[in-house]
Amino acid sequence: MHWNSSPHPISDIRDWSTAGRLELRPDFQRLEVWSSSARIMLMDTVLRGVPMPKIFVANTIRDGNTYRVVIDGQQRLSAILDFLRDGFPLEDPYTGDERTRKFSELDQEMQNRFLSYQIDFNEALNPSDEEVREVYARVNKYTVQLNKQELRRADFPGDFLNVSEELATKDYFDVAGIFTATQRRRYLDVEYVSELLAAMIDGIQDKKDSLDDFYTKYAQWEEADKNQITNRFSSILIELGLIFDDSLPISKTRFRQRADFYTLFLVIDEFVSNGLTIDGKERMPLQADLKLLQQHIRPESEVEICSEYAIKCVSQANSASSRRWRYHFLKAILVGTYLGAVPSGIESQVVYRLLEGIYGPSLMCPSPIMECPVCDKEISEDFSECLLAWYYTDAVSQIDNAHWLHSSCIEGCTRWRVLQRSYDAHAQTNLF
Repeated sequence: MHWNSSPHPISDIRDWSTAGRLELRPDFQRLEVWSSSARIMLMDTVLRGVPMPKIFVANTIRDGNTYRVVIDGQQRLSAILDFLRDGFPLEDPYTGDERTRKFSELDQEMQNRFLSYQIDFNEALNPSDEEVREVYARVNKYTVQLNKQELRRADFPGDFLNVSEELATKDYFDVAGIFTATQRRRYLDVEYVSELLAAMIDGIQDKKDSLDDFYTKYAQWEEADKNQITNRFSSILIELGLIFDDSLPISKTRFRQRADFYTLFLVIDEFVSNGLTIDGKERMPLQADLKLLQQHIRPESEVEICSEYAIKCVSQANSASSRRWRYHFLKAILVGTYLGAVPSGIESQVVYRLLEGIYGPSLMCPSPIMECPVCDKEISEDFSECLLAWYYTDAVSQIDNAHWLHSSCIEGCTRWRVLQRSYDAHAQTNLF
């Protein structure tokens, strides 16, 4: 093959297409997959005069006319031609003076600037079909495909991106070991922080469906709201530092894993947002509970609810339903320290299922001998006749300092805070 390299203005591309001498999608090309945001920001690139990568085409002469078949660059050229035909306006995430305008609505100077923008072309002269396919394969084989977050950096400039990138550099993430060097190099740390921000703003999200919307909606973010969310974010990291201190570094636990950390981060956010903190409270029972979870959470765990949690960290880990399930699970563990009260509702189910699983006959063979602290009689493996309780003098209500009491011993006993059952212990007890 012989090659010719030369620049062409967009007006030439328009003329080739109008004359029917530009084939955008030969049979070996992919279907168009660019998002509307990507197409809009390519127009921003042109209007700003920023260079774009070369276009590869096959150049053939038929009946005295030059025809061009696009080898690489189909989606860029399709977007440009569609804009010239008023196919879409300059909407979010575009923020320039021409916002909301279509091409025909630009002033004449801006239209001329757009049409005169030069794109570099590599043109293969009269290649065979086999040679065209070989060039296509070579160009795409040695190109590192950008991940979604790398594309977002081009498609969604603005405040949400800037805040995400700033918060991703927090020292805490390095101390905790949340991200690898490769993840940081590919901006996956920024994507993850974006997910945390999205959940702080509008609740737990399904990652695959919603993240781009936040980049668009908060491209221009009110300064007061932006400062409020960044301060709240920093407060959550401070709380994590109080829970996972030198005696229990988070980097040595499963909670440094991104699925676990996402859930834990949002549970703490609920407490922080309500003015609660662990500072000044007894932490050892909570830390003991976290160590207990560390011991039992794994897919093959004999403690059913721990196995369920572990599976939801792997299977559909980023779905909103799995994230909400894990949220209630971990909230049940932290609520006894942050609120100083026994769990309730869904969280009470978590505590009962966890303790019944840990002390049940399937795990403990033989089961440990436990006595009711009221009547001093042995507690059998049938926990349906028992309730969990804590001394009223206990400042926190964690699994570590819980006691099994016979239900018949509770009446008239004022020394205990009792966790009532909200489900049938003998029935199937799936959460939610």
